[in-house]
This record gives sequence, C-alpha cells and structure tokens, in this order.
Amino acid sequence: MCNASRVVRVVLCLNCLLCLVLAAPAGAAAQGSAAALVGRAILPAETLADGPKAGQSLPKTGSVNGIHVPFDSQPVGSIAAMLPGEYENTWVLLTSGVFDSRQNSGDYLLRLYTVELSLRGASGGDGSVSVLDWRNLADPAKKIKQEIKNKDSKARELTGADFYPRALARAKDGTYWVAEAYGPSLLHFSKDGRLMDAPFALGGAGALQGMSILPDGSALVVAQRASGDMITLRAFDPGKRELGGQVAAYKLDNPGNTLGGLTMIGDQQAVVIEQDTQQNNKAQFKRVFLADFSANPAQKTLRADLLNLSDPNRISTADVFQPPANAFGLGQVFKFPYGDIGAAYPLNEHSLIVVNNNHVPFGLGRSNSQADDTDFIVIELS
Repeated sequence: MCNASRVVRVVLCLNCLLCLVLAAPAGAAAQGSAAALVGRAILPAETLADGPKAGQSLPKTGSVNGIHVPFDSQPVGSIAAMLPGEYENTWVLLTSGVFDSRQNSGDYLLRLYTVELSLRGASGGDGSVSVLDWRNLADPAKKIKQEIKNKDSKARELTGADFYPRALARAKDGTYWVAEAYGPSLLHFSKDGRLMDAPFALGGAGALQGMSILPDGSALVVAQRASGDMITLRAFDPGKRELGGQVAAYKLDNPGNTLGGLTMIGDQQAVVIEQDTQQNNKAQFKRVFLADFSANPAQKTLRADLLNLSDPNRISTADVFQPPANAFGLGQVFKFPYGDIGAAYPLNEHSLIVVNNNHVPFGLGRSNSQADDTDFIVIELS
C-alpha cells in the first residue's frame, strides 16, 4: 500500500453547483445539440501498478483484445466509481476488481486509486492520466466471517472474488462506504482502506443498481432493481447502521437498461446515468438524467445523450490520442459507446466529468478488436 497521508478529504459542496446546472431547462440538451465534449483524458488499458500478478486464471491465450495476460502486476482499470480528490484535477477511483467472472478474479485486488488528469481541451492539454497513489481495500481485523481469497495473509487484501464494488461514497469523517453487488451489501472502510465493520446485508430487495450519499451526509441512498423496469431507493442511516424502507422509485426507459451511476445532489434530486448494456455500434441508450424524487416514480429530465455529443473543437481526434484504426464514435459527433459507464460527477457549475468501466481487458466499446482504455470526458451541458 502507498502512503496513507495522501488520503483525500471530504468534498460535498459541489452539490450546490450541480443543482444549478441540472435544474436548467432541458430543451436544448434533449435535442442533443447543447451537450458538448470540452475535455478528455485517456488512461491506457495496459496501465499497471505495483502488486501481485493478476489474471492468472484467465484463459491461457497469451493476450485478450491485444492486452498481454496474465498481467505482470495489477491492472489499473475497471473503474466503478469516482470522487473528487484533495487537489485540483485529482480524483479517487474505485476499482470493481472483476475480470470476466468472479472465479477468475481472485488475484485482482480491490483498490482506491488517486489519479491526476491533464485534460485535453480547446486550448491544449496532453490528455494524460497519472496514477499518483493507491490503497488496497482489506480486512486485517477479520470483520468478514465468510472465507475470503486472501484469508491466510496478514493484511487480508480483498479481491474481485470476494466482493463486486459498484458505488462509492465518502462520509464527513473521511471514511468510505462501498456498495457491492455480490451480497448485495454495504462495506465501511477507514481512510486507509481497512474494513471497519462487518458487511451490512442489503437483503432481497433486488440487484444493486447504485448508491450515493446525501449532501449533508445524513444517509446513504441505495438503489436496487425491484422488478422489470422499476428501481427502488432506500435510505441507510450510517450512524445507526439501519436500513429503512422505500423512499423513492425510478422507472427505467427500458427494462433492459441499468443504472451506470447515481449521485444525490439534494434530498429529492439525483444525477442518474441510465444505459443499455450494449457497446460499440450496437449501443443505443447512454443518457444522463436529472431525477426528481418528489414525484413517484421520479420525474426524469434529459441533460445529455452520451451517444450524441458535439465536438466542435475536435478534441476527440486530437493528435495527443492514439485511437485504434477501427475506432468508433470519434469526430464532430462524439459518442461514448461503452458497455458500462461507471460514474459522472460535477466539475463546476456547467460541466460534468464522466468515465467508463472498461472491464479490462474485455471492453470493446471504442474498437471491436482492441481493449478499451479508461476514457475520462468532460461535457458541457449548456
């Protein structure tokens, strides 16, 4: 593990800015013309960080989608969630830690990475992503009662065979809450990544779709699929460790869609990424909505169609990027055609940052033959 002194502080004030953005009239964004690409940075799929070899249970083919496997150390990818970091242009990223299956992910460590983005915009920027730091998520105090993959190690580092992280929230005391899908359950970690409590089971309300924290830190909001196209939201009191009943509902545009991100910006509003599970030229639905939960189910306002973004400054085709020869969705009409879009978060009063989960090395959203990079984009809503 790296130096814990670089653990990020709590940043919750951005909700006010996001409310200003997303409460604006949606007419132009609904037409797909106002949402524009204004920044981009790429973390290559082959990026590695120190750690044990990973992917040793993957098929012994030597490479998957152009990426050498098994990995010589830990791949930096499969991003499930992001939060702002301590310094400007830095972000905390949560890895999902799963390759193509739970069984093949026992050597893929669950981590929180701190990265710095040098976004390419209209006035320059090299479009790079620098990995500054990381913390392993681990259970040295043996809070987990069931057997974990690294049960015999002193640190008891957690892997994608143990949990499947899907969302991340930071409490006012700087500790982290992770929502994971295998249980499903909530996991509470210290600033340096140590599990502080036994996993809290979320029960049989349905498959996990997302989790966020209210801006005042009073509750976590957990989204689970109830049935068909309906998602229920319940509030979890982190102080009392109590999960309440349904507080809101969200209806998907299509029963085959999922939530790719949920960020509460008030007691009654959230930014939601709704997406189909298709990628590349088969992707049809990747959208950012403002959800108003004062209605039941929530009233949805389209803020950006991620498959129809304008790129007036040709950022996506800038020479700092090296796209594959068969790259899809670059140019004046820019598409974000990934099978799994991990998260969105506000940068300022008029723009959001969005990132994909590349499921390294299996994602084929940008190319049908070369493994997806982790693609950070900034979109301007108006």
